[in-house]
Amino acid sequence: MITGTDLALAITAVLIFSVLVGWCLHWLWVRMGMAAASPEEHIRDLVDRLHNADRAREEAEEARIRAESRLSAREAEMDNRMAAMQARLDGAIEGREAQLAQELREAKAELEAMEDGLRNARIRIAELEQAR
Repeated sequence: MITGTDLALAITAVLIFSVLVGWCLHWLWVRMGMAAASPEEHIRDLVDRLHNADRAREEAEEARIRAESRLSAREAEMDNRMAAMQARLDGAIEGREAQLAQELREAKAELEAMEDGLRNARIRIAELEQAR
């Protein structure tokens, strides 16, 4: 019959053996994988990856330049729109000021006419009172 200690030692031994076998198989796998790829293939792969990275960088740079040009065009358009809106606003303000100035002149003219009429009426009343 197996005791608990014997069972624990057997399981420990199996686990240690499994780890060692796994490590050895991994080492063999890596060595075989490296042997299959020659240094020239590895260098070619690195060169291809470098060229792809350069192409991606150039495309990103071109995209940035296009985005900046679109942004500057949009800013110019917004500046033009803002100037047009300011001109319309200035024109509206000037028109309203001219209208109010005209209304003020008309009101002053009416006031002067009323004052003249009132003055003439007072003079006429004074003349009528003296003639009695």
